[in-house]
Amino acid sequence: MGLPAGDLFDVLTSAVPGFVWVSSNDGRIIYANPPWTEYCGLSEEEWRGFGWIKAVHPDDIATLDSAWKEAHAKGIGSYKVKVRCRHHTGVYRWQKIAMRRAPAADSFWIGCGVDIDDMIQAKHKDDLQLRMLEAVANGAGLETVLDMLCDYADFRLPGARCAILLVDHKAGTFLHGVSHSLPTAFTDTVRGRVYGVGRGSCGTAAALKKDVIVTSIATHPYWDGLRELVMPFGVRACWSRPIIGADGRVLATFGFYFDEERAPTDEEMSRMEGITHIATMSIERTRMVEALRESEEHYRHTVELNPQIPWIADRKGRILSVSTKWGNTTGLSPGQSLNDGWLSALHPDDVKPTLDTWRNCIREGGHIDIEYRLRMANGEYRWMRARAYPRLDDEGQVSRWYGTLEDIHQHRLTQDKMRRAAYEDELTRLNNRRRFEMDLAEALARRQTRTVGLIVLDLDDFKQVNDRFGHASGDAVLRLFANHLRGLLRPGEIAARLGGDEFAVILPDAEDEEILLQRASAITGGIDRQLRKSVKARNCNASAGAALSEAGDTAEELQRKADLALYQAKSRQRGGARLFSPEIRRESERRADEIELARKAHHAGWILPHYQPKIALTNGRMIGLEALIRVDHPEEGLLPPSRIMAALDHPRLGGKIGQRLTSKVIADLARLRACGIELGHVAINLSGENLRDAAFPAWLIRQMDKAGLPAGILKLEITERVLLDEFAEAASQALVRLRDKGIRISLDDFGTGYASLTHLQRFPVDEIKIDRSFIHSLAMDSSNAAIVKAMINLGRNLGMDVVAEGVETPTQALLLRSWGCHIAQGFLYSRPMAADAIPAFAAELSGSAPSQPPLMAGMG
Repeated sequence: MGLPAGDLFDVLTSAVPGFVWVSSNDGRIIYANPPWTEYCGLSEEEWRGFGWIKAVHPDDIATLDSAWKEAHAKGIGSYKVKVRCRHHTGVYRWQKIAMRRAPAADSFWIGCGVDIDDMIQAKHKDDLQLRMLEAVANGAGLETVLDMLCDYADFRLPGARCAILLVDHKAGTFLHGVSHSLPTAFTDTVRGRVYGVGRGSCGTAAALKKDVIVTSIATHPYWDGLRELVMPFGVRACWSRPIIGADGRVLATFGFYFDEERAPTDEEMSRMEGITHIATMSIERTRMVEALRESEEHYRHTVELNPQIPWIADRKGRILSVSTKWGNTTGLSPGQSLNDGWLSALHPDDVKPTLDTWRNCIREGGHIDIEYRLRMANGEYRWMRARAYPRLDDEGQVSRWYGTLEDIHQHRLTQDKMRRAAYEDELTRLNNRRRFEMDLAEALARRQTRTVGLIVLDLDDFKQVNDRFGHASGDAVLRLFANHLRGLLRPGEIAARLGGDEFAVILPDAEDEEILLQRASAITGGIDRQLRKSVKARNCNASAGAALSEAGDTAEELQRKADLALYQAKSRQRGGARLFSPEIRRESERRADEIELARKAHHAGWILPHYQPKIALTNGRMIGLEALIRVDHPEEGLLPPSRIMAALDHPRLGGKIGQRLTSKVIADLARLRACGIELGHVAINLSGENLRDAAFPAWLIRQMDKAGLPAGILKLEITERVLLDEFAEAASQALVRLRDKGIRISLDDFGTGYASLTHLQRFPVDEIKIDRSFIHSLAMDSSNAAIVKAMINLGRNLGMDVVAEGVETPTQALLLRSWGCHIAQGFLYSRPMAADAIPAFAAELSGSAPSQPPLMAGMG
């Protein structure tokens, strides 16, 4: 087809999880990888050419076309755009599309797509909910709130067409309906209609005050006599939930209409419950605000002030008279309330702020508007609003205060409830991230001589709980974690859930780093003990990172320090706590530099293998090679793997580098074999990321077949960590598949980790390599000698080859051979070399071997 060729194209099209395609300059797709076909459900004949447009959302075609034309018009070599693509189930999902002109092939463009729908949907949900809560809190009108609720419901329940029907419970009728996804003619049909059992889903839900799920409007008896009104609009099912106020009355109903006959899933029922919870608070609060606003307008247009409980005070604020309603409300007689006696009915916490406000208003001469809690005759406290206006004498001085007292208790409770909804995590009832950021900023702002401490906590292996027991169990574990964390807090400490399985504790008055670290360790230890009591959470530990504020630290900087410390705690020893230090920052920067260098090396093609021979100690001949990664930097020259070490464990970059190295090794092997060079086997070091990729085994076999190489020529080296991490099962399956194809497996750095005999029996290992740290100081009577002998005997007893790494002296080689080790590798024989140097080395070694003793043949 004339498609771009080369290693990069192979990697992109065969290894990445997203879409990859190639198009001509006029926009016709001529190639797409299998994930695209699987995703959109179109056959190759359907998407080829311009057929792919059928899988793009109609509203986004113009966006794609504009970006494409702009790139061609301006000669741009690459661009990115976000569009929605239709899944084969019919659902559109957001994709981030990156297009790049193919190298050395101006007539082709290579594109790739990554699914970002979950990220966009989560952010959109939070934005919608926050905007709605803020609108309600700021007193938005009912119509505005209903419009926002419809938007929120349509978004939270994809596929549904939502409508809110307001109820007049006195008349027993629907007032009117609001919907964005149904035509006005549809909602107009309910205006003034009596609700009751058998009067549609919403009418029945309003009458029964419970959910009504109708999966088929065409057949359900609740829709008899009504289905002819709604079915022309294309709706086939209706699920209805009543919105019930605090007084038990139905405020409205939420109708969720569908274009197909269907019943809700458990997830959809849960989402409907969340939607109606928000709707209840919003409608109640909005109606209350509107009622208060209407009342205030009425009072202002009839009498300047028509108080519920009127009172009069002198110019200094001493009460002169009060309505009898005051006595009925508080139980205090008018005589007990005169002068400052009324203060005895205030909540103790409200006395000082009330007096401060009074005195300030008297001094400034302005009007009074204050809220406080007042003790009722039955002993309970209720929120009241006191307002007063001054009457001035001829000289402009205050002579009297005329005021009123209004019960705003329910209004205040609703306001507090809305505030909690905006700042409280719904799952754990801890502060959410928004509240946490405010609390941390406030703690830093009011510190004087003391410092602020921050502890960031993370649940280790939490993903396994979700994978094994389901998300409902995962949520239960998070609630359990939050409850234990709440119980471990000391006075003044503030806990929050930042998102996912990440939590934080603010210590506004931390004393020093040692005490902060002790506190973090005590919290993780206490939570660990509690989690072990739960069957589903017993395999989880809590890791913590702690940081102490310094002069000038912002909330963002302090959190970044704690996050760095948490990363160290999780990477070094899970289930513990670590304190931030400058060394941690430097190590983080070093890791970032290594990852950045590796990313450049990968994209620029600087990755290449060098080869170190493996020598048979019995005859001095080369029996194989190990491929070692190097970076051929254009300015710094050949760089060792230590310069990109952090990238080799990177979740995505490590796998890409491993594939790039493997591709180059296979190409070198094919070229050398074509020249008649006998190499034995060649070992390649693989990262865990390669083995976690389910597509990697098939890709590797395909590359070997393509190069005409037998599987037996390749050996894959893995470290013990691959056998022990959370993805060990996936790695094991990949190794078994590769070994079944004839590729052998070597366990590198043996003895330096925690692999047991059980792992050696469980995993398909053919060879163990004794780490160079045991060989470096090897002597006949050294402690390392006993360890090395044991490892050699272990390998032989298990039927495995044993390779000694880092052999640098003849003495080391002699000892190893005498103990039964048959293969060695190290500087004694050769340093790692480029592929082009292998033929000369092999020829020299082959030519010298017969005339020298077997051991010494590799030492010259």
